[in-house]
Amino acid sequence: MREGYWLVAATGAYHLVDDHAMWIQRPENARALGLPEEVVEAIQAVRWDFNGPGRRQILMLAMDNGLIRSRGHGPAEVTFEFTIETEAAIRAVVPFMQATLGPASVPKFNCLRTGESLAFNFGNAKKIIEAGDISFLFPVWKRPTQVLPVRRPYVLLNDFDQMPEWTCWELPEVLTSHELVALIRHYAPLGSGWLALADGRTWRLAPNTPPLTPLETLNPELAPWACESCGSPTRGPKTPCQCLNLTLCRVCKLPPLPGIVPGKDTITLNGETLYVSLLGGLAHKCVHWPSVRVLPLDDLIRRGR
Repeated sequence: MREGYWLVAATGAYHLVDDHAMWIQRPENARALGLPEEVVEAIQAVRWDFNGPGRRQILMLAMDNGLIRSRGHGPAEVTFEFTIETEAAIRAVVPFMQATLGPASVPKFNCLRTGESLAFNFGNAKKIIEAGDISFLFPVWKRPTQVLPVRRPYVLLNDFDQMPEWTCWELPEVLTSHELVALIRHYAPLGSGWLALADGRTWRLAPNTPPLTPLETLNPELAPWACESCGSPTRGPKTPCQCLNLTLCRVCKLPPLPGIVPGKDTITLNGETLYVSLLGGLAHKCVHWPSVRVLPLDDLIRRGR
């Protein structure tokens, strides 16, 4: 790697360089980045050796005094190395990312003191970063609990009616689960996302899911084994339905495991084939609720007409 950038964490300023160690070892360059004179002299005193301990010592001296090293890897990945806190490093390089990265770029942050590493798609995270909320980029266990802007029941949809972001509508509390599913199918047949019921259950919604086929018309003997709400088999009278799993992510209050998808699929149960609801197989990703648009139910009905 013979080209990259040095960035100043305190100011966000950045400078194009050739080799990071050789460039910073030139006293005029180190002073231009605001390094104290004693640090400039310490860097000059180190014997530079390619990919050896001397080169690493130079880089660590620079990073321990507030500099961030950046370089590219292939067409998309950009690595940032530093010894300060990861959150401080991300905030420091926001102007640099805005000026140099595209929507498909993948910035990767490596803290050389703690070994912490964090990577994300810049296009997906750009609006959140620019809004000042970067906690959403960190692992779930390091994020603060979010406050939901709606009460249950609600429907949360993505990519509905050419909407590029998450949009949420509160739903009438008086409707049953069957009536809520029918309402969503009628007014948002192409929406994908989540349906949160008033009793704490949360079902995954998939696009274009066909209506449920009642088990009474397919196999009356097995009908008592199915949940009356979602059609999922209970595998016995005392086995709770899968849609009664109330485990929710502490950050975004959505299920961390696949949820129930109102739809139709087949499953083998004791040698019998049943038509039941689909099980969503998508991995959990926290929804960033401050970025969710909350609209009245009338808006959903108007769009679906």
